[in-house]
Amino acid sequence: MQTFDLKRFRLDKKLTQVDLAELFSCNQNFISRIEKGIRQIPPEKLDILQSKYGDISMYYTEEKEGVSIPDATPQDIMMAGADAFSRQIVQMMNEKLIAPYSLLVEKDKEIEKLNREIGKLQAQLEQCKKADAQMGNAAKCADAV
Repeated sequence: MQTFDLKRFRLDKKLTQVDLAELFSCNQNFISRIEKGIRQIPPEKLDILQSKYGDISMYYTEEKEGVSIPDATPQDIMMAGADAFSRQIVQMMNEKLIAPYSLLVEKDKEIEKLNREIGKLQAQLEQCKKADAQMGNAAKCADAV
């Protein structure tokens, strides 16, 4: 079965997904889904490309059974996986689903500082209570005389 490589076409023509979306009168997400292989490009959209850009036959590829990565070493596959993992982590941080370790360390230091400040304030409060109690005892003694 032949498929149309929309991403390669778009990049060769120096178009953005938004440019194609405007040409097709659809949204950018539709173009993205086609490029990711989630959707097939409808024949009427291919007709639009054919009429605007002429011969587009070089962008048809033969779909093969199974997935193969030509000339990829295990190191290449590992690096591609690490890159995808890194992008996912960054996206999760941007969406505030997780926080970077350095931020957590920074927050821990801030919490320690605030806990020390709370300790100082509690000590001052205890001193004030003792001073008030001593003043109260002196006043009772003066009243008794």
